[in-house]
Amino acid sequence: MKINKIIILKLIALVLFLLLSVSSLESQVWEKVPGTLSYVNFLKFSSKNKDKLYVGSDAEPTDFTTNNIPFLFFGYGFQISNDGGKSFSTPMLADYSVFDIYESNNSEVLLVSARKQNLGRVFYSSNNGSNWDEETKRCESTSQIVRFAKQSNATNETIVAAAINSNSGFRKTDNYFVDCNLSEQVQVNTRDISVSPKNSNIIYLAADNVSKSKVLVSKDGGNVWNDASVGIENYRVLSIQASPLEEETVLIGCDSVSPTGKIVGMGVFLSNDYGLSWRRVTNIDASVYDIQFHPSNPKFCAAAGGDKGVLISGTGGDYWEISKDGLPNSSFIRKVAVPDYPSNDNGIIVYASVYGDGIYKSKYITTSVDTKSDDNHIFIYPNPTNDFVSIIGQNIIDIEIFDLLGNKITTEQFDGISLNLSNLKQGLYVLKLSNRDGIFYKKVMKSN
Repeated sequence: MKINKIIILKLIALVLFLLLSVSSLESQVWEKVPGTLSYVNFLKFSSKNKDKLYVGSDAEPTDFTTNNIPFLFFGYGFQISNDGGKSFSTPMLADYSVFDIYESNNSEVLLVSARKQNLGRVFYSSNNGSNWDEETKRCESTSQIVRFAKQSNATNETIVAAAINSNSGFRKTDNYFVDCNLSEQVQVNTRDISVSPKNSNIIYLAADNVSKSKVLVSKDGGNVWNDASVGIENYRVLSIQASPLEEETVLIGCDSVSPTGKIVGMGVFLSNDYGLSWRRVTNIDASVYDIQFHPSNPKFCAAAGGDKGVLISGTGGDYWEISKDGLPNSSFIRKVAVPDYPSNDNGIIVYASVYGDGIYKSKYITTSVDTKSDDNHIFIYPNPTNDFVSIIGQNIIDIEIFDLLGNKITTEQFDGISLNLSNLKQGLYVLKLSNRDGIFYKKVMKSN
């Protein structure tokens, strides 16, 4: 009888262990996507097919965060998945390291930025990668294009690009880089580039950490450039992304490097005035290497936060939280990609590259902040609140508080971040918010 009890207790313990293990696995947000090599140079979803994923990966790293980049002599090309990463093609351009891909307005044209034997160049395909033009030496030099961006209108397709290992890190072409036009005004190595989805004449560049200018902005399509580095002069700008929500809004990912070489993450900074001024919008000490918006619901965005994991925002980039459950304990995130899968109350799906461990895919993830906003992208959180609420929106100037009968309670000073409601009684209130676009009303619940 005693033996039977011991056996029963062991069986119960085993069942509990298995149940807890299954529960733990089910709760994990991230899972590995097999089929690529360990060091991912880029991952990007097609703008024409939501399930098509392009990935360039190598067996050894190329670290663009260093001043003197140790490029590989030979690379392993890039792959295509047509099923969201469930399977991948054999590598294309297999002798080259590939750092970005560009899909033309022409449905059959692809460009890639590649490198082999210390020479960078752009390859052109007129048939979706089945064949590549290796005869035309497009942008061939010791410099290296690291990011393409589309700058197009109804009658003309112009492509711009960021280049490293160059004293002029901006490239522009209207003939698929047969002519690789440089700008004499841009005298910096350039880590990243972004064109405003709201106005294709607005282009942002993120310079490397040894350059005096950290961010450059052009409002005329790349002819004239202005420094937009006030307030971020001592930081290293690793990534840049123009907001699809407002023309004047742009985000950057930053860190800082001490004289002894210690790296301190600074998170995400946001500007609502084309880079004239910046404010930090995270309290997460992350080095942010990449920022990407959801293609059709841009209030959602994701960022590669280095050793902190993946950063998620459901408020257009004004508020961020960390997601890392299921990622390796020592993971270091360098790239993110957001497919155009429908967003829902659980957020969005994100793909992320772990430095040295390939690609991971998330379940639907979002932040704890209510992601519902009005058409002017104004968010209030937490709601309900005990005392302070944060208000995210475009240049809120005045705030008036009313009860539900329409009686004005008070006019509050707004510091651009939070509003103190601690003196109000418990109940529901209406906030009248004024900015340059007009007047908006939001409800807020004051708890005990």
